[in-house]
Amino acid sequence: MNDQASPQQVDAAAPTSQGENIADENWSWWRALPKLDFKPHKPDPNYQLIDQSKLETMFKDKGVAPNSQEAVRIKADLNFLNDELMRLYRDRDHNAALQQNRYRFYQIGFMFLAMLAAVLGSLQSLALASYPRLMPFIALLETIVALGAVYLATISGREPPLPLWLRDRRRSEQMRREYFRFLLNLAPYDGLDIVARQQTLSTRVADINRGDFPEEPGIW
Repeated sequence: MNDQASPQQVDAAAPTSQGENIADENWSWWRALPKLDFKPHKPDPNYQLIDQSKLETMFKDKGVAPNSQEAVRIKADLNFLNDELMRLYRDRDHNAALQQNRYRFYQIGFMFLAMLAAVLGSLQSLALASYPRLMPFIALLETIVALGAVYLATISGREPPLPLWLRDRRRSEQMRREYFRFLLNLAPYDGLDIVARQQTLSTRVADINRGDFPEEPGIW
């Protein structure tokens, strides 16, 4: 994506997630910092990859009647996707955002502790020559910093967030691809009847959710 894209272009092109949408906001780097109180706390049961109101607006702008064969088919596909795919996608997408927040929080925590240890080390060198009475106090602070680093390393090592973040993000993005493949009737869903299409989607989504990624068929 072009970093110089306008907010309207970003909104149209960027894939959405259940995390906070900061692409079109000022100070986005600040708002992207990890949060102690990550929200939403649970997957949003109403989250959709396609906004239904925007879909209705598109039908109206394109002159597609609500009861036309095309509109009825798309709505039926969306209903099936919501029941079969979205429930799994929401869980994977939310957990990926949660683990991403944890990973960033730990990394910033380690950087802050390292910076603090360097500052205290410098102060200790100065105090050794000029203010020796401060040495015990600075040593106590360095001990606290070391204990903080040990604690952070312990809690981050019990359930490392990086592999969990990458695992669930890959699975959620693969499900996103299947969502639009099915909706656009691309391979492997083209040329199949309704039952076969739905069975194929169910099988592929279940495989993706387990981490067994199915073969990628050609689009053309």
